[in-house]
Amino acid sequence: MAGICRRELQLRWTNATVVQSTFIIVLFALFGCAPATPPPASARGSKLLSGLEMDHISAGSAVTNANAKAVAVGLIPQTSTITNTLATSSNPISGQPFGSLLTSNYASSMVVAFAAAAPFTQANGSTLVGVVGSGGGASITAMSAATASGSASGDAQINMQFYGLSIGKVDLVFGSATATSCCAPILGAQTAATPTGGVYRQQIQASPISDVPGQVQSRIEISVVSSALPILGSGQVSALTGPTLSSSLSQ
Repeated sequence: MAGICRRELQLRWTNATVVQSTFIIVLFALFGCAPATPPPASARGSKLLSGLEMDHISAGSAVTNANAKAVAVGLIPQTSTITNTLATSSNPISGQPFGSLLTSNYASSMVVAFAAAAPFTQANGSTLVGVVGSGGGASITAMSAATASGSASGDAQINMQFYGLSIGKVDLVFGSATATSCCAPILGAQTAATPTGGVYRQQIQASPISDVPGQVQSRIEISVVSSALPILGSGQVSALTGPTLSSSLSQ
């Protein structure tokens, strides 16, 4: 198809929490293709850029925040929390988990909270990860909460890991949130995630179920892709790139 090129981006990420899983995202997008035309000789050379031109060059941002809390009420309670965030929007960098890809907008967030060895334990946290690039912007807001009560051997924990990056005309945010409680008469676990994106957006979401005896778990694995141009599914791409009747007859 003249004037149209297909770019296929396959991104694989693995997030190890209570249940280890691998999430594979295959993104198909159509981008307009036009040969690069060198500027005329009169337009070559340096010049001062206007404010509007500077906005086009520097447009883009990354944002992330996170919080975690762990509570254990008892004689010898155990609690721990970890939050780790990074947001950068400047020169292209390579960020985890895709070390070979360069992005000018990158954000990551990790939230861990654990409470144990008490008749009442609670762990909760929330995070926001977002990037705004040529794809129009994508973000995910997530929360996790777990409680265990009624036994000194109960424990509650949460684990959240999210990433965001911009690649060309695509903004991508993805990750997982897990809440787990165990080993007590009264258990509770809850997770939630809210994605946002631009005009052309697709999202994938899954909620794996834990089969560990005596454990209650809530888990969400989610990704959202925002593109400046329409995003095609794999079936649409196959229809566009498959053999046509005329080509079949000519063979």
